[in-house]
Amino acid sequence: MEPLDMQSLKCPAPDVGVKLPDGRLLAIEVTEVLAGEHTRRHSRKREAHSTLQIAGGIGSLFSLPANALDVACRIEAKVGKDYQVPSGHQLHLLLAAGTLEHGVAAWPLLLAISIPELNRLTDGMLARSRYQHVYLHLQRGRALYEWNRHDSWHEIHPPAVHADGYPQMQPQEAGK
Repeated sequence: MEPLDMQSLKCPAPDVGVKLPDGRLLAIEVTEVLAGEHTRRHSRKREAHSTLQIAGGIGSLFSLPANALDVACRIEAKVGKDYQVPSGHQLHLLLAAGTLEHGVAAWPLLLAISIPELNRLTDGMLARSRYQHVYLHLQRGRALYEWNRHDSWHEIHPPAVHADGYPQMQPQEAGK
Protein backbone atom coordinates (compact mmCIF):
# COMPACT_ATOMS: atom_id res chain seq x y z
CA MET A 1 0.00 0.00 0.00
CA GLU A 2 1.53 3.28 -1.08
CA PRO A 3 1.02 6.28 1.19
CA LEU A 4 -0.39 9.42 -0.39
CA ASP A 5 1.73 11.61 1.79
CA MET A 6 4.63 10.91 4.13
CA GLN A 7 6.40 13.51 6.22
CA SER A 8 8.87 13.73 9.05
CA LEU A 9 7.22 14.96 12.26
CA LYS A 10 8.96 17.20 14.78
CA CYS A 11 9.79 15.96 18.27
CA PRO A 12 8.02 15.28 20.67
CA ALA A 13 5.77 13.81 17.96
CA PRO A 14 6.45 10.32 16.58
CA ASP A 15 8.99 10.07 13.73
CA VAL A 16 6.78 9.87 10.63
CA GLY A 17 3.31 11.03 9.62
CA VAL A 18 1.58 9.07 6.85
CA LYS A 19 -1.68 9.58 4.95
CA LEU A 20 -2.95 6.32 3.41
CA PRO A 21 -5.09 6.03 0.25
CA ASP A 22 -8.13 5.10 2.38
CA GLY A 23 -7.81 8.43 4.22
CA ARG A 24 -6.36 7.09 7.48
CA LEU A 25 -3.66 9.18 9.13
CA LEU A 26 -0.85 7.40 10.96
CA ALA A 27 1.82 8.74 13.29
CA ILE A 28 4.59 6.14 13.37
CA GLU A 29 7.36 5.93 15.95
CA VAL A 30 10.29 3.90 14.60
CA THR A 31 12.89 2.29 16.86
CA GLU A 32 15.55 -0.39 16.83
CA VAL A 33 15.65 -3.39 19.17
CA LEU A 34 19.24 -4.11 20.18
CA ALA A 35 20.47 -7.47 21.40
CA GLY A 36 21.29 -7.41 25.10
CA GLU A 37 19.18 -4.33 25.78
CA HIS A 38 17.29 -6.05 28.58
CA THR A 39 20.52 -7.25 30.22
CA ARG A 40 22.15 -3.83 30.00
CA ARG A 41 19.09 -1.97 31.34
CA HIS A 42 18.18 -4.31 34.19
CA SER A 43 21.58 -5.44 35.48
CA ARG A 44 23.44 -3.53 38.11
CA LYS A 45 26.63 -1.93 36.84
CA ARG A 46 28.90 -4.62 38.33
CA GLU A 47 26.72 -7.46 36.99
CA ALA A 48 26.62 -5.85 33.54
CA HIS A 49 30.42 -5.55 33.54
CA SER A 50 30.78 -9.22 34.54
CA THR A 51 28.28 -10.26 31.87
CA LEU A 52 30.26 -8.39 29.22
CA GLN A 53 33.55 -9.95 30.34
CA ILE A 54 32.08 -13.47 30.28
CA ALA A 55 30.45 -12.86 26.89
CA GLY A 56 33.72 -11.63 25.38
CA GLY A 57 33.00 -7.91 25.41
CA ILE A 58 30.28 -5.61 24.19
CA GLY A 59 30.85 -6.59 20.56
CA SER A 60 29.82 -10.17 21.23
CA LEU A 61 26.66 -9.00 22.99
CA PHE A 62 25.64 -6.96 19.92
CA SER A 63 26.47 -9.78 17.49
CA LEU A 64 23.87 -12.11 18.99
CA PRO A 65 20.21 -11.86 17.99
CA ALA A 66 17.82 -9.90 20.18
CA ASN A 67 15.23 -11.88 22.11
CA ALA A 68 11.70 -11.31 23.40
CA LEU A 69 13.01 -9.68 26.61
CA ASP A 70 14.90 -7.15 24.47
CA VAL A 71 11.72 -6.45 22.47
CA ALA A 72 9.74 -6.01 25.71
CA CYS A 73 12.43 -3.68 27.10
CA ARG A 74 12.28 -1.47 23.97
CA ILE A 75 8.45 -1.42 24.07
CA GLU A 76 8.52 -0.49 27.76
CA ALA A 77 10.74 2.50 26.93
CA LYS A 78 8.39 3.63 24.15
CA VAL A 79 5.05 3.25 25.98
CA GLY A 80 6.42 5.49 28.74
CA LYS A 81 6.88 8.46 26.38
CA ASP A 82 4.29 11.18 25.99
CA TYR A 83 4.17 11.75 22.24
CA GLN A 84 2.25 14.68 20.80
CA VAL A 85 0.23 12.87 18.16
CA PRO A 86 -1.18 15.15 15.45
CA SER A 87 -4.96 15.45 15.50
CA GLY A 88 -6.75 12.60 13.71
CA HIS A 89 -3.65 10.35 13.56
CA GLN A 90 -3.47 6.79 14.94
CA LEU A 91 -0.29 6.09 16.90
CA HIS A 92 1.73 3.11 15.60
CA LEU A 93 5.10 1.67 16.63
CA LEU A 94 7.56 -0.01 14.26
CA LEU A 95 10.29 -2.09 15.91
CA ALA A 96 13.25 -3.15 13.76
CA ALA A 97 15.24 -6.12 15.05
CA GLY A 98 18.04 -8.16 13.58
CA THR A 99 20.00 -5.20 12.26
CA LEU A 100 23.77 -5.43 12.28
CA GLU A 101 25.80 -3.17 14.52
CA HIS A 102 28.57 -1.19 12.83
CA GLY A 103 31.94 -2.90 13.16
CA VAL A 104 30.57 -6.18 14.51
CA ALA A 105 30.89 -9.49 12.71
CA ALA A 106 27.57 -10.76 11.38
CA TRP A 107 26.13 -13.91 12.93
CA PRO A 108 23.70 -15.70 10.65
CA LEU A 109 21.14 -16.23 13.43
CA LEU A 110 17.49 -15.33 13.47
CA LEU A 111 15.73 -13.80 16.40
CA ALA A 112 13.68 -16.64 17.83
CA ILE A 113 10.19 -15.24 18.29
CA SER A 114 7.68 -16.88 20.54
CA ILE A 115 4.30 -15.23 20.09
CA PRO A 116 3.03 -16.54 23.48
CA GLU A 117 6.15 -15.08 25.14
CA LEU A 118 5.71 -11.72 23.39
CA ASN A 119 2.08 -11.64 24.52
CA ARG A 120 3.03 -12.55 28.09
CA LEU A 121 5.73 -9.88 28.25
CA THR A 122 4.09 -7.02 26.35
CA ASP A 123 0.32 -7.41 25.89
CA GLY A 124 -0.62 -5.73 29.17
CA MET A 125 1.61 -2.69 28.70
CA LEU A 126 0.57 -2.30 25.05
CA ALA A 127 -3.13 -2.59 25.96
CA ARG A 128 -2.65 0.31 28.43
CA SER A 129 -0.68 2.35 25.88
CA ARG A 130 -1.87 4.76 23.18
CA TYR A 131 -0.51 2.52 20.39
CA GLN A 132 -3.14 1.13 18.05
CA HIS A 133 -0.73 -1.19 16.21
CA VAL A 134 2.83 -2.36 16.83
CA TYR A 135 4.92 -4.05 14.16
CA LEU A 136 8.06 -6.09 14.76
CA HIS A 137 10.19 -6.42 11.62
CA LEU A 138 13.00 -8.97 11.73
CA GLN A 139 15.30 -7.57 9.11
CA ARG A 140 17.52 -10.65 8.87
CA GLY A 141 15.02 -13.28 7.79
CA ARG A 142 12.45 -10.71 6.63
CA ALA A 143 9.70 -11.68 9.09
CA LEU A 144 6.90 -9.36 10.20
CA TYR A 145 4.75 -9.60 13.33
CA GLU A 146 1.88 -7.35 14.40
CA TRP A 147 0.23 -6.50 17.71
CA ASN A 148 -3.18 -4.89 17.83
CA ARG A 149 -5.84 -4.53 20.50
CA HIS A 150 -8.10 -7.18 19.02
CA ASP A 151 -5.64 -9.98 18.09
CA SER A 152 -2.59 -9.30 20.32
CA TRP A 153 0.64 -10.54 18.66
CA HIS A 154 0.41 -12.57 15.46
CA GLU A 155 2.59 -13.38 12.48
CA ILE A 156 1.99 -11.48 9.26
CA HIS A 157 4.96 -12.82 7.30
CA PRO A 158 7.01 -15.83 8.45
CA PRO A 159 10.81 -15.67 8.45
CA ALA A 160 12.46 -16.82 5.22
CA VAL A 161 15.03 -19.51 6.03
CA HIS A 162 17.12 -21.99 4.10
CA ALA A 163 16.86 -25.72 4.80
CA ASP A 164 19.98 -25.36 7.02
CA GLY A 165 18.08 -22.96 9.32
CA TYR A 166 20.03 -19.81 8.38
CA PRO A 167 18.19 -16.70 7.21
CA GLN A 168 17.76 -16.14 3.53
CA MET A 169 19.41 -12.89 2.57
CA GLN A 170 18.78 -10.64 -0.36
CA PRO A 171 21.66 -10.70 -2.88
CA GLN A 172 22.78 -7.20 -1.82
CA GLU A 173 22.86 -8.32 1.86
CA ALA A 174 25.29 -11.13 1.16
CA GLY A 175 28.13 -8.73 0.40
CA LYS A 176 27.58 -6.49 3.44
